[in-house]
Amino acid sequence: MKKYTQQIEKENQKGITLLALVITIIVLLILAGITISAITGDNGIIGNAGRAKEETEIANEKEIIEKATVQAMGNNKYGNIEEDELQEQLNKETGEGKTEATDIGNEFEIIFNESNRYYIVDKDGNVGEAQDIIKDKNPGDITVGKDGETLDGSEEHPYEIWCIEDLVSFSNMVNGSGIKLENGKPVEIAKSNNFKEKYVILKTSLNFKSKLSYQNSERTDFGDINGNEEDGNTLMNEMTTGTGFTPIGLSNGFWGIFNGENNKISNLYINYENDTVLNSYGIGRSAGLFSSGNTQYTIIKNLKISGEIKSAGHTGGIIGTSAKLIENCINYADITGFNMAGGMIGDYVNEIENCKNYGKINITGSVWSYGGAGGIVGCTGSETKSVKNCSNTGDILGNTTKRGGIVGVAQSSSNVIIDSCINMGKASSGICDLHCMGILRIINSGNLKECENSGIIREIQAGEYGRDLECNISNSYNLGETQNAGIIASIGYISKSVKLNMENVYNAGECVSAIIGAIPGKDKTSLNIKNVYYNKELSQKVGVVEEGIQAYSESEMKDNRNFINTLNNNIQNHTEWKRWKIGEEGYPVLE
Repeated sequence: MKKYTQQIEKENQKGITLLALVITIIVLLILAGITISAITGDNGIIGNAGRAKEETEIANEKEIIEKATVQAMGNNKYGNIEEDELQEQLNKETGEGKTEATDIGNEFEIIFNESNRYYIVDKDGNVGEAQDIIKDKNPGDITVGKDGETLDGSEEHPYEIWCIEDLVSFSNMVNGSGIKLENGKPVEIAKSNNFKEKYVILKTSLNFKSKLSYQNSERTDFGDINGNEEDGNTLMNEMTTGTGFTPIGLSNGFWGIFNGENNKISNLYINYENDTVLNSYGIGRSAGLFSSGNTQYTIIKNLKISGEIKSAGHTGGIIGTSAKLIENCINYADITGFNMAGGMIGDYVNEIENCKNYGKINITGSVWSYGGAGGIVGCTGSETKSVKNCSNTGDILGNTTKRGGIVGVAQSSSNVIIDSCINMGKASSGICDLHCMGILRIINSGNLKECENSGIIREIQAGEYGRDLECNISNSYNLGETQNAGIIASIGYISKSVKLNMENVYNAGECVSAIIGAIPGKDKTSLNIKNVYYNKELSQKVGVVEEGIQAYSESEMKDNRNFINTLNNNIQNHTEWKRWKIGEEGYPVLE
């Protein structure tokens, strides 16, 4: 028995020893894991050391650029930066062949060859953040990702655009002409593809004047794109001269979803001003980054554009004609179009939201009575529902009076809403120039800039159609100087009938008539004007209507909390109306 007990005790001791050994090994492994992680992990010693080294390199590179830029500006008698002088100063700082400076329009691009990084420097010498040079292993093939993954255009696996070659191939595929690249080799495109309900994503910002936006800016396999067979056909030259980039959907509309992912396409150049392909009205093909789409399917969002776009047809910075939705887009490009032109789109769009235009819009002429130009849209269409949260800073120019800061012409048989929009550019009218069909509602909107004819709308009339019209202007204002009326220049010419509702509106812009200039169709016009105000010191007269309108002095309107309270008290029963606050100039603006 004793012997048996001793044997059990020995086995227990062995078990305890084995268990202790296992625990010890586990603890050592855990400690080793922690040690390895501390050395090699994302926040480990090696990782931190690598980041510190990279941060030091970037700081040194930025310092080199800043020194070279200051010296280049100092050596120029006008204080400008010139490409050759900038490169010379960079060579002095780094040695020849270490950097490469290129003028890419309104900016300079500086490459550090050894670190594979580049920086953008503006004309004032401000240096942007470091960016890695991205190489696309499959340029010109949007069905293959940057690293070789297969893409099918679904929402989960959208087609990807990483370089100019991808963008050109995409345009060719939609238009059904030219080539695309497969495995690095050109393939002739046999038919067009409208990409119906397919997803396409712009994965990085592109600049048509930057070599880094091309995988090979000197390639010639895309052939003649710009209409000049004799210029060598190098891709960058094709994109920046002659007719330039071919709009996506020039021959066949794009019916998909394009997401710019807040990237920017810079120095886009399109020149179809002398287009010889004209329709029966003498109007050329539509132009923009996209030429045409479809009001049921086409969605373009999260995109920025700069450059120059000219066309003999309907023209927009984002798309020329026909889209379901344009959202979160910014246009810096100067636009020249015929008949209909806009910062976002020329005509026919269902909805536009959260968009901004900074480019100049120039309309060269019009063959339709409702053709026009606007900072956001040239002309609305029969399916247009709303233009919301949009702003315009660019001037709207041209030889037609139909030039609105936000919308050129509200031409629609549906209920169009212009909501929470502001104009800061010169135009014929601040918000919309001509309202000629259906129902128009302008709410929560304002004009801050000088306009030739009116602060909000130039004219409400149905022209040759003789239709019934309804116009609602509410919770809106004008601070811009006009040569005619503060709010509406004219109502009712030829229209069958016009109903005007105006509430909680004020004008504090210098003008002839404070609110309404003329009503030639007075016998066909019904007015419902309530809580409308104007600065009597800036207006020569109240206008042709006085009922519902109150005259205030400048001191009663400017920097006056009582006036703010009056406006805000009027909105209590209108949940869609925004509240008022004192703006930078002292007059009320909307929150």
